[in-house]
Amino acid sequence: MHIKDISISSFDRSVDGKLVQGDVVFLIAGEQGDQDQRLRLSCETPFSPRLRSDAALIGSAIAKLRRLPGVRSGAERLTFEPGMRPLASQRAMDSRTGTG
Repeated sequence: MHIKDISISSFDRSVDGKLVQGDVVFLIAGEQGDQDQRLRLSCETPFSPRLRSDAALIGSAIAKLRRLPGVRSGAERLTFEPGMRPLASQRAMDSRTGTG
């Protein structure tokens, strides 16, 4: 499974401020000339002032991808576009906006 792009939609923080919620959308390369596909995963993760909320949501979504039967069994490998580092953004969030 080759990931070409990642985006987040419906990004929100829970009313009590303890959780970050959103839909992570993966653009997956089509196989053998097939059209690219989008996979949307709803994710929820604890809020941390030490991590960017978008990076935490993407990390949660990638963990879900790794639990898919084909990836978990090793029959399918999870790869990303060259230069894409989806888990590399670990800088502290901007306390004024809460979005980093």
